[in-house]
Amino acid sequence: MVEEVHRESLLMPVERVPGLRAQLLRAVDAVPANIAEGARGSRSQFANFLRIARGSADEVAIHLQVARRAGAMSETAYWRCENSRVVVCKMLSRLIRTLDEHAAHAVNDAY
Repeated sequence: MVEEVHRESLLMPVERVPGLRAQLLRAVDAVPANIAEGARGSRSQFANFLRIARGSADEVAIHLQVARRAGAMSETAYWRCENSRVVVCKMLSRLIRTLDEHAAHAVNDAY
């Protein structure tokens, strides 16, 4: 997703929506950064950082929609980036669910 969005953002005319490219790139770069940062901590901390990464991926969706509607991104480029984003969101959601289930089992096993 990150590479796809970076590649497509280079083709965006900056004058169409000033600041949009920077916002889009900040949001997309935050996804792997939060995953990496969370991996250093406990499982619950990791799950929290994954939720933050998921939020950043959702923010990417909004910026992609704005770019498409403003004519700064083609339909093809939009769908290529959006499909990649959806795959990442599904992976994050599954990993969060798995970590939450492990945490619930650990609490139940303690009693």
